[in-house]
Amino acid sequence: MGLVEFSSFEDSLHPCCNAILSANQYVRKMKGGSQSMLVRANDGRNYVVKMSDNPIGPNLLANEHVGSLVAKAVGLPVAEAKGIWLSDSFIDSHPDLWFELPSGVRRPNKGMHFGSLLVGQTSGADRPTEYISPSRVSMITNRQAFLGMYLLDVWANHQDNRQAIFRRSSTNAQEVCFIDHGHMFGGPEWNFQGNLGSALHLEMAVYTDLWQDEQVASWISRFQTIIPEVLTSIVAPMPSEWYSGNLRELLSNLADRLLRLPELVQADSEKTWHPSQQKSIDEYLRVSDFGIHDLRTPGTRSAFRHSRATA
Repeated sequence: MGLVEFSSFEDSLHPCCNAILSANQYVRKMKGGSQSMLVRANDGRNYVVKMSDNPIGPNLLANEHVGSLVAKAVGLPVAEAKGIWLSDSFIDSHPDLWFELPSGVRRPNKGMHFGSLLVGQTSGADRPTEYISPSRVSMITNRQAFLGMYLLDVWANHQDNRQAIFRRSSTNAQEVCFIDHGHMFGGPEWNFQGNLGSALHLEMAVYTDLWQDEQVASWISRFQTIIPEVLTSIVAPMPSEWYSGNLRELLSNLADRLLRLPELVQADSEKTWHPSQQKSIDEYLRVSDFGIHDLRTPGTRSAFRHSRATA
């Protein structure tokens, strides 16, 4: 099968991120329930930072960390993950980044938080977008990655729609990069449950003609070969403040789902990929007042599942 080409998004397939950066410039707060923020780090690049004491809970950071690094290890295009250190002086100097809660404003804690590299620029022609029109789907150069990401989300029991951003090249082609993994692994509560068809991208046209049995089998085989080798090495060095759940139980659930992945995929695909079902989902999204036509900045969530906790 080979790896999906996404050289512009990251420069290696090493399964663990061990670089720790520090935030030295606050850019703006992002939308979404986790109240993430955009910062410039000491490497000169921009990162969307989710803080360990965010309103949704610390498991959100574990999910982002494990989800991005597992996806990277199996060859899917994801934003580069880094640990971002926030000092007391940085937090105190920028009260706009403090959490806004019904009970009032709460100051975040100093320490290491999760950062996701902002692909492209914060403004201008190179600013990425989360919207892709059906007429431009054929211009996505790495569109086959949507099949691999769907299969990975089935394994991870992703509890929200799949988030992606698109960046335009100089030739007007589009390149996809997957972001926002906080609702993988049964969601922020690590509550694995049946939720068939929940992790689709809202623009169903991206999946047109992607389902090929050989490709599906190839992705599953790749997952079952690579993931056991990298999962423990990803989880073991994870900061303790990034999770509050039972890591041993999480790993056990993921190992079990990996063994059962063919049957999990079959059960999900019977709903997700059935032509009549796909047509009805697509029509629903087109008439929704809150559908895919809402342009958002990285870190926001769709209102399609507004009843869920958002990241």
